[in-house]
Amino acid sequence: MKAIAAAATVRTQAAEAIRAEIINGALKPGQRLVERELCEQLDVSRNTIREACRQLEAEGFLVIPPHKGPTVARLSDDEARAIYEVREALECFAVRLFVERATDEMVARLRDAHAKLKAAHESGRVARMLSTKNKFYDVLYSGAGNEILHAQASLLHGRLAQLRARSLRHQGRPQSSIAEIDEVVARIAERDADGASALWRDHIRNAAATALSS
Repeated sequence: MKAIAAAATVRTQAAEAIRAEIINGALKPGQRLVERELCEQLDVSRNTIREACRQLEAEGFLVIPPHKGPTVARLSDDEARAIYEVREALECFAVRLFVERATDEMVARLRDAHAKLKAAHESGRVARMLSTKNKFYDVLYSGAGNEILHAQASLLHGRLAQLRARSLRHQGRPQSSIAEIDEVVARIAERDADGASALWRDHIRNAAATALSS
């Protein structure tokens, strides 16, 4: 059992390393990954690399065509727009449900997650912003109290992470993004479902415009 757990840990670490390279732009959309090079860079076996790549394919970061090596997923502008449209529908609904259902304790947890997200944005490190925002979303969806909604949002995770990274690498976007989230959290704390949902819609549309312009 210990050997299995150790193998899973190594695979997870390999997947995290490759994912981070995609998010920070070192691995470009459409770029093919070479197993031998990844084995040398990460000091792991080919089986570990293949398992990590299959995990990243399931997350939407990679595509693995039959009889070919994995490549970084490429999103067309039309695909990106479609993803943002679905994101807007899911997340605005989640914000509304959070306002209507979350306990005061959950609102306090969201405020804490928001404070950490603000610090991440001030760091200027895109990978930190993305990982911290994932924790913010965990609180948001927990407070919304709809596991089906959360599951549907999770299906978009990989492709959204690429688009978020593209948006946040744009000069000035981290600052404007967190300012927009500040306003949303304030409306949530006031239990203003309409206002919070409308502001979150604007936040997503601003992110989409930035990502597509990049």
